[in-house]
Amino acid sequence: MMEDISYDPKVAELLNTRVGKYLTEHPFLALVVLVFGLTASVPIGLFLAFAAVTFIAVTGCFIFVEIFLLMIGGTTLLCVLFCLAVVSFWVSCALSALYIVISHVLNFCFIPRTPERNISTGHMETKKTEW
Repeated sequence: MMEDISYDPKVAELLNTRVGKYLTEHPFLALVVLVFGLTASVPIGLFLAFAAVTFIAVTGCFIFVEIFLLMIGGTTLLCVLFCLAVVSFWVSCALSALYIVISHVLNFCFIPRTPERNISTGHMETKKTEW
């Protein structure tokens, strides 16, 4: 599936940029950017809708009120995006840790075990474990 995605010309063009190469080499950072982008789309959309509504509502003579409201909205958006960046970082940490733990548990559970066999050498009998 990843090969099909990377053969898309738009994806290949993105992966050949400096940012695309950097994110390819740093998958954890790519996960952080993905989580942040997905979670930040809703507040940014709400802010743009808020800006459009306030622009339409105060087109007449309330330009200063609009600037004030947009400054408050922009500050609120900045705070929300900062909190989302922190949350997306910690979610990415948790997902990465969960991936590592699950892969180690699965590797430990499915390691093939070999039975012990007895080797007889005259009067001494020893146990040898095959690896």
